Amino acid sequence: MQLAVSRKDNRKKDRFPWRRRLATLGVLVICAGAVWILYRWREQVVSTSVAAQRFIFENPYFAVREIQVRGGDKVRGNEIISMAGLRHGMNLWNIEPEKIEKKVSRHPWVRRVLVRREFPRRVVIEVEERRPKAIVAVGKLYYVDADGVLFKEVAQGENVRFPMLTGIRTEELGSSDPAVRRRIQDALRLGDLMAKDSHALSEIHFDAPDRLVVYTIAHPVAIHMGWGDWERKLQRLDRVMTLWRGKEERLGSLDVSFQDQVVTRLRRLPQ
Repeated sequence: MQLAVSRKDNRKKDRFPWRRRLATLGVLVICAGAVWILYRWREQVVSTSVAAQRFIFENPYFAVREIQVRGGDKVRGNEIISMAGLRHGMNLWNIEPEKIEKKVSRHPWVRRVLVRREFPRRVVIEVEERRPKAIVAVGKLYYVDADGVLFKEVAQGENVRFPMLTGIRTEELGSSDPAVRRRIQDALRLGDLMAKDSHALSEIHFDAPDRLVVYTIAHPVAIHMGWGDWERKLQRLDRVMTLWRGKEERLGSLDVSFQDQVVTRLRRLPQ
């Protein structure tokens, strides 16, 4: 009985491996078919993608026909377009605004630039130019803007009707110390306040890191301002100038840097 049972079990074991092999073969065939389908599908997708790219980047429908430069005054539009490397007929999709902005921002008069594509065929370049607030004298003359940035050497024939900033050392201007720029900004703020108060300045002299001496266009009087608290100092200055109205030529200097007082020095009159 034990022998018969043993033979029966052996016959069953001989049939099962063939089923497993057949199932394994079927799985391999399915996997191979799936790989082949995936490969062909990938080829078709790549081909479609390439065709789509060619349609976009080579289609004349997206050829640039208009280039607008807005906000430029000191810088001509043709100059900006040349710096940007733009030309009519370029494909709009091939234009990279960020790269163009970096190129154009190198121009000394350009403070900020924004480039955008307007589909299907226009490029717009918006330029914010620097506006001189004063001229810094350090061997040569340089324009400085409200940010305290020296951005351009003054060329022959350019406007020089700005307050002159003197007493600043060359090594200070070449320094990366933000305090130097803040000092210039504060001095320019003083100039703006005095211009609003009918005391337009011809010169702002940095007598020391914490002292400014200014000269108005109307009267060649040295006005020692010290540093800071400009509004109150200008109120005291106005009161003194009102008292000396019509006799300003007798004033040698005024010092408003002291609290609640103004020190006046008179010129010596010729005998």
